[in-house]
Amino acid sequence: MKAYRLSAQAIVGIASLIANAILWVVVLVTFPKHDPSAILHYTAGVGVDFVGNWWQIFVLPSMGLAMLILNIVLARLVRSASDVAYWIFWASLPIIEILLIGTYIILLRLNS
Repeated sequence: MKAYRLSAQAIVGIASLIANAILWVVVLVTFPKHDPSAILHYTAGVGVDFVGNWWQIFVLPSMGLAMLILNIVLARLVRSASDVAYWIFWASLPIIEILLIGTYIILLRLNS
């Protein structure tokens, strides 16, 4: 049986896609939809400074998906020009998704 090895890019890309899918599922399952408004931004000095409609919480995973696609496209475009830029685009993918998951956890706690 032949063993198949995934490249580092494939591992990072798959992990980022899984993280984004987890964010979508968690948002769909856990965010309270019974209230017509939701706290969408909080500042330590001011407190709640942006309240919007509950469905606007879906902007968070949507932006994660858009950034994932954009980073993959940009990484492919700069690959021949700069290996460093290529790897920066790839390495930022899981970091972005983890930050978005953390942001959602904070918003969920504010709205619960």
